[in-house]
Amino acid sequence: MRSLALAVILSLSPAHAIAQLAPRSLALELGFSGDSAPALGERMPVALVATWWLVGPLDAMLRTAWRSTWRTDVRGSDAFEAGAGLRYTLAGTTVRPQVLASVSFVEVLPGPFAPDESGLRLAAGAGLEVFVARDVFAAAVGEGSVVMLPSGSGAGLAATLRLGVCF
Repeated sequence: MRSLALAVILSLSPAHAIAQLAPRSLALELGFSGDSAPALGERMPVALVATWWLVGPLDAMLRTAWRSTWRTDVRGSDAFEAGAGLRYTLAGTTVRPQVLASVSFVEVLPGPFAPDESGLRLAAGAGLEVFVARDVFAAAVGEGSVVMLPSGSGAGLAATLRLGVCF
């Protein structure tokens, strides 16, 4: 009975999954981000990202992210973001320069300096993704975005560093 349980566990483990060879993947990402939009500011996002390869180097992505602040002296509001987008990989297998575009629903939770509000974020940018192991990657992404919230709308820039695991 123990060998059957061990065989099932080993067959389902992420090390044996072929995440990068299938037409889809699921990744868990941790990171640091800074956004010039005051409502989003500096955050530490934890994200779950689903990706489907469409045609050649074009991918469709769904991303949900919980963004929390790390500075406790002037703690801002946490934010939830859920959206969809497209990613075009320019070249490479291990090192992948990319161009991205997305639209997201943003919920800024109430905090000491911000009210509870929700709106949309339109973003486009470029990134560099590097696979350090078969299913482990690091990425740097820069985006220009327009955030539309009831307290005001505006254009901004965002930079994100991510570390992720595909499973």
